[in-house]
Amino acid sequence: MERRRRLELVREIVARRAPASQAELVRELAERGVVVDQSTVSRDLRDLGVVRVPGPGGRRVYGFAVDGRRTAAVDEEGLRRGLREFLVGMEVSGNLLVLRTGPGNAHALAALLDRNGREEVAGTVAGDDTILVVVREGYKARGLARILGEMAGFEGGRGRCGAGTMLGRAGRGVIP
Repeated sequence: MERRRRLELVREIVARRAPASQAELVRELAERGVVVDQSTVSRDLRDLGVVRVPGPGGRRVYGFAVDGRRTAAVDEEGLRRGLREFLVGMEVSGNLLVLRTGPGNAHALAALLDRNGREEVAGTVAGDDTILVVVREGYKARGLARILGEMAGFEGGRGRCGAGTMLGRAGRGVIP
């Protein structure tokens, strides 16, 4: 099967079924007559912009970060779950907020932030474990950091350890 058709099938399966694992997606494709291995599915998911997001009951599933139009919105509880699961620290610099996650989790959290539609967030750029959040004019990155910190379960949204250091979980310090 040509790659383009396989990608269409992967997109359809992810949109309709929200598989919880790549193995589940490999099985779904096999049921449709497409035999691929996990590494092929992994590349296809990356190429389609598919990320792991909190799904029903808090379990992680595959979904679209961006599919050319606005995807289903993420409510406050969905964002809170994602922040509690992925966020380990943050740093403020001017109108920018740098969020730190564990390795491989930045894309999922950035997708949740984008889909949540917070007025303060102009956009995000995600790497492997770091997200750059651009805060809109008229809003303060420090205020957004406080809100996200509280949602993530950081003590009081922030903790102090030295001059101006904002704490993340497990004592990871970051500068606000």
